[in-house]
Amino acid sequence: MPGSRPLRLRIHATSTGALFVDSGAPAFPYTGRSLDERTGDYLEKVVRIHPHVAAAEIEVALPAAPGGSEETDAARRDLASYFRTKRRLAELSLRVNQREGWGFLRRSFPLLIAALAVAGVLLVFGPDIPAGAIGDLVTTLFYLVFITIVWVLLWDPIEKLLFDAYLLRARVAAFDKLSRAEVRFIVAPATDEDPA
Repeated sequence: MPGSRPLRLRIHATSTGALFVDSGAPAFPYTGRSLDERTGDYLEKVVRIHPHVAAAEIEVALPAAPGGSEETDAARRDLASYFRTKRRLAELSLRVNQREGWGFLRRSFPLLIAALAVAGVLLVFGPDIPAGAIGDLVTTLFYLVFITIVWVLLWDPIEKLLFDAYLLRARVAAFDKLSRAEVRFIVAPATDEDPA
């Protein structure tokens, strides 16, 4: 049954601290250490290519046993905090896109209706105004210009409200799974293989 088994992700690090950018104070909006960007990008992408898996597990392979439970607990906390923050940022991007998409659509609506009306008039009555090959060419060109205006006015809202929204929702779902992932630390040699 799809989604019944958690997706197991393995990453390799020289130490628990090496997973993160630095061990200094967190930088807003993160409340814990920031995960190395390449590692975070890898985990997100692997989870996104398995959208039907309900949960994820992260195995951190280290060359030697970690210092103790305090060290591993701090790393687990910071990993979860990092992905929770990434989820909130993706949700914020989704809300911004929706607000801007609907806002642009509302502002351009009168122009959109006017361009559609002109294109409709040219399509229906165009062959009769004016007669002849030149007239038909001019009418067709004007029709294409107004249809292009309609397409340009609709493209940005459609991109923000449909296409970008789909991708951002996929990111939100991936970050949610990663923020809830069980994190295990194991001792294993570094290899190019990963179980994802």
